[in-house]
Amino acid sequence: MMVALAKPNNLIAMPTKSNEWYTPSKYIEAARLVMGDIGLDPASCKEANLVVKATHYYTQTQDGLIQPWNGNLWLNPPYGKTNNKSTIELWIKKLIVEYRIGNVKQAVLLTTCDSDNQWFQLLWDYPICFTNHNVHFFKPDVNGKIRKDSRSTQMFGTVFTYLGPNEQKFIETFSQFGRIAKAIDTPRHQVSLPTLWEVTA
Repeated sequence: MMVALAKPNNLIAMPTKSNEWYTPSKYIEAARLVMGDIGLDPASCKEANLVVKATHYYTQTQDGLIQPWNGNLWLNPPYGKTNNKSTIELWIKKLIVEYRIGNVKQAVLLTTCDSDNQWFQLLWDYPICFTNHNVHFFKPDVNGKIRKDSRSTQMFGTVFTYLGPNEQKFIETFSQFGRIAKAIDTPRHQVSLPTLWEVTA
């Protein structure tokens, strides 16, 4: 795929003994700078929101997939399987559908750079920051204290994707973390998006 290179602490579920990984604040603040505020984090918890500082957030118990989304979002979706379907794919599809129908105004999405997956193909329509370094997440230790863990990095690296009207602001802000790319070709095989009803069913 041809791409054009543009110039110029949240919860994440991962397959480890503890699936709570929190994003370092500098990436959260960069997202806030781009969007102006973070109105909703639909996949979070009380501890994570101490850093994200979203006006509203949904916990695992509340299940953000079935809740209304609107405004400016920070999304660091959970991984794994839900009813034998890719969990992250469900969250990404909901995000894009909510954005396209106008409920979500802006969003910064944090995912692993697993570009051979079907869900990643949905992101090429938007500017993506491919980080030039390992993002080290924070996680609870055996005593429940939140600590930085040098081993808590994503296997395929980390990317940030922006959905919204302020693409140049995203490029200027996130280029400190890596290179920004966006597809300039038309994909030969389109990945279909479900309706919002299908996403939340």
